[in-house]
Amino acid sequence: MGSELKGNRRAQVVVPGADSDGLSLPAKRGVGRPRSEASGNTILTVTLKLLGERGYGGLTIDEVVAQARVSKSTIYRRWPTKEELVVAAFDLLPKLKVPDRGSLIAEWVELARQYERALRQTPVASVVPALISEAAHNPALAQRIEVTFLRRRLPGRLIVTRAVARGELPVETDIELVSELFWAPLVQRAMFASNHMDTQVFRGMFEVIRAGIWDLHRRQSHARETTSAARRPAATPRASRSRSVTQS
Repeated sequence: MGSELKGNRRAQVVVPGADSDGLSLPAKRGVGRPRSEASGNTILTVTLKLLGERGYGGLTIDEVVAQARVSKSTIYRRWPTKEELVVAAFDLLPKLKVPDRGSLIAEWVELARQYERALRQTPVASVVPALISEAAHNPALAQRIEVTFLRRRLPGRLIVTRAVARGELPVETDIELVSELFWAPLVQRAMFASNHMDTQVFRGMFEVIRAGIWDLHRRQSHARETTSAARRPAATPRASRSRSVTQS
């Protein structure tokens, strides 16, 4: 944890669909959007299932067409590229939401519970590695999933932001950096040890992270105070000044 914990980063929220008078505008119909929402959901559900089973490389539009019982034109009107289709399917996965529990650790433990549940009940455990692997040599997909992954990390940033407001973390905490620190053990276990998603173990990890943040904060504060004191000119003792005046 060599980086200084400073410079809170705030996510910008864009509210679409409002005119200059502040009135809500009707949502525009997507170009070529399937007439049936059920049909669109079926396409995405099939895509997500195949992505988890075959990986990105093994996923074909032909198989999506066959299993969803739709035409290719229906798919391509809504999702012109495979990357767009896959990212839209990924967004079917449940989003994590953690209410304010008044405690940094309690909220991260709740997030860990929801994350573990998603690993058991959805194909996220196989879908995420497939997307990351493909994104390494597919710039179009990499750009799209980066935006999606950032959006899905918002609950973690919100937890850290609330903790700073409550005084559980230093005021100068870097929200993004610290959020990543708390996410790290969850993602590491999900990728490499998904059968060991123990929330009590995570609780211990979260406490260690919090303690480390405060320890770094104290050491940085001490270093700043020491540097500031060293730069101040040394004051001349009064007794020495008095002797100098008398001798003169």
